[in-house]
Amino acid sequence: MYWSIERQVEEGKLISPVTKIPLLLDGKGEYLLTADDRERYRVLEGKVPLLIIDEDLAADYVSSSKRMVDEYQPESLSRQESFFSKVKAILLQDYRTKASVDDFTAIFDSQPSNALCLSIGGGPTRKHPCLVNLNIGPFPNVDVVADAHLLPYADNTVDAIYCEAVLEHLHDPRLAVREMLRVLKPGGRLFACTPFMQAYHGYPHHYQNFSLTGHRHLFEEAGFVIMSNGVCVGPVYTMVSLTSTFIHEFAPVVLRWPLQKGWGLFGALLRPLDRLLNTRENAFILASTTYLTARK
Repeated sequence: MYWSIERQVEEGKLISPVTKIPLLLDGKGEYLLTADDRERYRVLEGKVPLLIIDEDLAADYVSSSKRMVDEYQPESLSRQESFFSKVKAILLQDYRTKASVDDFTAIFDSQPSNALCLSIGGGPTRKHPCLVNLNIGPFPNVDVVADAHLLPYADNTVDAIYCEAVLEHLHDPRLAVREMLRVLKPGGRLFACTPFMQAYHGYPHHYQNFSLTGHRHLFEEAGFVIMSNGVCVGPVYTMVSLTSTFIHEFAPVVLRWPLQKGWGLFGALLRPLDRLLNTRENAFILASTTYLTARK
């Protein structure tokens, strides 16, 4: 089911990120506002609510994240449909573990048609048809512009949450995880995937990574019940990715291009080894990302 602004307002889902007061849609569909009209939030193009305290913050985030802006552009997304891009995607796939894929599928394929499921930090694509993309920037394919630290959803209103490659970019991940717990319905489920062994990658900032133990502790500390956890993307991906970053950042300029191309080809041949190494008990020691599923 498509969760339009009208439907989210009608069912009391959307609230002020500041006062937590339910929001109403004005007659022209240009603003979401509180009943006393003390708070007003713009609605972009009549369909994307800008539910953040400081619009300048979102603008600064977008202007500081050139790489992300480029990835979200329609022309970038259309290029992904070309034959060359599809072949490249196959060669450079991350060979994530079967357990992580199965656990993601188990949560989101089982949602009823009227379920409200949030993708925190979602876009530029939609990981699952049921997901509503929430992001701090008003990028294409983002449904709600909001801060993960101040989710604009009422308590106990969200059926499921997906959060991948986001927590490392948040200055206060503990607050963000507590917000996820708050908005989830009792029994609601969550799938989170977060980097462990990855190089600094700012969008525009990168504050921390999480080990398997640290990832689990972050959600348990907030009050979640962990259902499963483990390696998502394994140690070969880590080695290939970090070596690529090293070449890009530190190799002499004259050698950089041939080294990048050579290592890229060799790395593509190595990546499938993660299918084997991901099954080992010690794979978490050098995992690129770890994942967990949890419920409220």
